[in-house]
Amino acid sequence: MARPRRIGVEPNEPSTRRGTRNEARWDEILRAAAEEFNERGYHATRLQDIAARVGLLTGSLYYYIESKEDLLYALAESSLRLGLDATAEDELTAQADAATRLRAFIQRQMEALDSLQSPSGGIWRDIAWLSDEHRSQIESMQADLNTFVRRIIRQGMSDGDFAADVDVGLVSSTLFALLSTTRGWAKTRRRSYADIGDWYARMLLRGLASSEHLSLRSSSI
Repeated sequence: MARPRRIGVEPNEPSTRRGTRNEARWDEILRAAAEEFNERGYHATRLQDIAARVGLLTGSLYYYIESKEDLLYALAESSLRLGLDATAEDELTAQADAATRLRAFIQRQMEALDSLQSPSGGIWRDIAWLSDEHRSQIESMQADLNTFVRRIIRQGMSDGDFAADVDVGLVSSTLFALLSTTRGWAKTRRRSYADIGDWYARMLLRGLASSEHLSLRSSSI
């Protein structure tokens, strides 16, 4: 008989009925998995190491997963889901210039990073371990995020706010590379996520600015 996937609870947890998932416990398992993956790497992490972090027998994890790979996928998917949710713009922002939209997008992404319950920075180096099906789903979500940013950049180029020779793909890849590593070091700095996001935005917007906008900025100093 196949093991149930990510449902159920461990024995001796009377507060949750069998056949339903204990969400609080699932969050603990994801956090433990993320910490193990960050410290050891996905391949070297054992399920018993993850179980030990949350005080479970290894077999109890199978009430939630079928394999270790399910945990890697869940971490990547939940992180990207927050990122995609943060692409939503209010009406005023959606009608704004590209620089305003990009700055707002970065700040929304930083808020999403700040809200993550599990450290996710290290998981991106291990995406290659996902099954073809899971990797395809993650890559599709990443593509949606990239498409959103690229549209903003192209808007700025079309409006003359950004330089005409901007490498749109390079800018988008750079931004998401920054975002994916932020949680790995941000907690050790005495800077808020909002402050870090503002610095990211200023750095990118200076690099994107057209020569005309740079000249106007210089003449106003």
